[in-house]
Amino acid sequence: MSVEFERCIKSLIGNTYYKEWQGLFGVPDYVCFSKDNGEINVISFELKLTNWRGALIQAFRYRSFSDYSYVVLPAETATKAFEHLEMFIRYGIGLISFDNTICDVKYSPLKQKPLSEDMRKKVELRIRKSRKRAIGNVRLFLAQ
Repeated sequence: MSVEFERCIKSLIGNTYYKEWQGLFGVPDYVCFSKDNGEINVISFELKLTNWRGALIQAFRYRSFSDYSYVVLPAETATKAFEHLEMFIRYGIGLISFDNTICDVKYSPLKQKPLSEDMRKKVELRIRKSRKRAIGNVRLFLAQ
């Protein structure tokens, strides 16, 4: 699933992402970003095949530095997780069903201030130094 998800990211937003970014609070599968007129938007994704509860916990950790955090699951698992949508809403975590190239956003949270200023500064420093350029705003990825 990870390889297909990465292809999807590249086709929609270009190369403005990091895979398995070490040194953060947890290791997100993907951290995507865009730099729009000096503003940085950060979205983290945790991919899991079956354990949606574990993914939810991990995705919550990524709220320490992200504006948005999502759990990405295969369709069957996403259907089971959607039965517990109130948990995703409570913790401000998005839910995506993903199969091959089809990305279906089941729940998209509102933009939230990251929980840790220090972690956010660390992430922004690396992103500002990056020469990577987005095709568009990273939020466009979630509109698909």
